[in-house]
Amino acid sequence: MADQQPSGSRDRSHDHPPTNQSSSSAAVATTSEEGAAGGAESASSTISDLIGGEFVFDNMFAVVPLPWCEHLETVATLPCDGLDASAPCVTCGDPSENWVCLHCYQVHCGRFVKAHMVRHGETTGHCLVLSYADLSVWCYPCDAYVHNETLLSAKRAAHLSKFGCLPGC
Repeated sequence: MADQQPSGSRDRSHDHPPTNQSSSSAAVATTSEEGAAGGAESASSTISDLIGGEFVFDNMFAVVPLPWCEHLETVATLPCDGLDASAPCVTCGDPSENWVCLHCYQVHCGRFVKAHMVRHGETTGHCLVLSYADLSVWCYPCDAYVHNETLLSAKRAAHLSKFGCLPGC
């Protein structure tokens, strides 16, 4: 279970590295994964506990966003009325797993719904999109997540819309 990848287009945020773990460490990984999905409790409360404890994984994986990309200059000024994290896809009306384009601020569904944001990026050349699910920013040409000060106003506006307060409240 721990090394299965979701079907559909490749999304690095959901990839799992190949494992060559002992059976006891694989059991911990499975228990932790089930806990993240709302099942059994995790065998360890933090990654530090895993690293410092008896279980050390041969292959650790973390998604580290780029601190800068050349497409940051394409981010447009935030609309006066802010963002609506509950907005449905403008193409199909689906309200789940939506992304907002940081160039034109249209909302489209993600690759695991009907991939309308992917098509929007391909047809318009708009590069950077913000996920309303986890407030991450993806750059299509760089094929990577990006986190930079330029993106903070959009991330704050999305957080305000989604949670009713600014980050840190």
